[in-house]
Amino acid sequence: FEGSAELRRYEKWREERKDFWASAFMCSLTGFACRFVFLDSNAEEQLARQLNRAGISITPKEFTARRYVIIFFGVIGAGVCGLMKFWLGIVLCVLLSGFGLMKQRDALQAKLKEKDEAIALEMPRFVRTICRNLRGNRDIYTALLSYRKVSGPVLGTELDILLAHMRSGNIGSSLQQFQTRLGSEEVYRLCSTLLEIDRGIDQTATLDYLADDMARQAKLKVQKQLSTRPAKMRRTYYPAVGVCVAMILYVLVVFVVDQLNTLI
Repeated sequence: FEGSAELRRYEKWREERKDFWASAFMCSLTGFACRFVFLDSNAEEQLARQLNRAGISITPKEFTARRYVIIFFGVIGAGVCGLMKFWLGIVLCVLLSGFGLMKQRDALQAKLKEKDEAIALEMPRFVRTICRNLRGNRDIYTALLSYRKVSGPVLGTELDILLAHMRSGNIGSSLQQFQTRLGSEEVYRLCSTLLEIDRGIDQTATLDYLADDMARQAKLKVQKQLSTRPAKMRRTYYPAVGVCVAMILYVLVVFVVDQLNTLI
């Protein structure tokens, strides 16, 4: 029995990391719903790009089929509540279906936002390092490879893909694919500058200006996040203020009731 408590704790952690959609029943139900999913080619390509950036290993049809499954369960629950004449249950089923659809959408947007913020914070250091390396050597692949050793986990994964494409193809198409995957304005400006350098045009001053601009934007984002902290701290005082007001009102009510009893 030695170590059984630790094993149970590890098992609990493993179970908490399980995805609801990864169960066998939900996978089969989602696969069945994929037969009724019809997406436009442009919408499917855009959704596939977003899923790839977010690190969600499902197809656009499977992601859309999950919405159909949520709507299906909502309709079934509302129908059962209607047969039981439980009208409040119908409203609850509709609200739960809407909540499930919004959560499914927000899960994708939250992962994309988290990834974009991590890359945006690292971009100024990334650009400055590349600019410093390119002053002595105009080899873009060597400059990117040198930064990969000190890069963060999010940008490091993208750099691994970029370096792999550079080894198998040309630099221009690899930078264009890198730009398409990330899809931010800063990456577009960086890739355009690197393409000019690959053509033999000196763009060192442009990289310096780009790094300064990104550093200013990152500083403004941090200041904006810090400016919201006092408001969040003030909102934590509201429960305490409410309790104090309730205590004062209770004392006043008890005092008035005692005075009325004395007069009677």
